[in-house]
Order: sequence, then C-alpha cells, then structure tokens
Amino acid sequence: MTVLKENSPTIARIQVQQGFCHFCSKIIEKELRGIDAINNVRLYPKEALITFNFKKADRLSTALNMLSDLGFPEKGDRFYKVEHTVLARDYS
Repeated sequence: MTVLKENSPTIARIQVQQGFCHFCSKIIEKELRGIDAINNVRLYPKEALITFNFKKADRLSTALNMLSDLGFPEKGDRFYKVEHTVLARDYS
C-alpha cells in the first residue's frame, strides 16, 4: 500500500460516457477550475477523458457529481435523465 503525504496532489483520470464538443469542454473546464483545490485540468474530447490534480477526496466527489449534473457521468455510472421543472415563486 502506498501512503501519500497529507495534502500531496493526486491525479484523477476520469473516462466519461460520451465525447464532448469544444463548447462543452470550455464549460467543463470552467466548472472544474471553480472547485477549490483542483488544478491542472486537461480535457481530451475525442477520448471522452478528463484529468486533473486534487488534494482532498471530497473534491474528487464534488467533481464527479458536477460532471454528472452537466450530463457527462463517469463511464460505467448509470445516468438517469430527469426532466426538470422550473418552479416560480411569488415574492410579493
């Protein structure tokens, strides 16, 4: 078993279920860079591959959830399309 030093970066290599276009890659990159302690984000659209460095396991979980929310779940995950309903709220 390899023990990493506390706060040493780990590389995530995430294969998503489908490739993505240039526009989608910009959105994915922006969202991943917005997560604290994630850096060195690299996207490979044709291979449906995303890599980045992270220091805390909860950041990896946050990134995976965000990718699923954007419609790019990790390969092997089940993805259920849910129709979203916009609810209006009366603030008067």
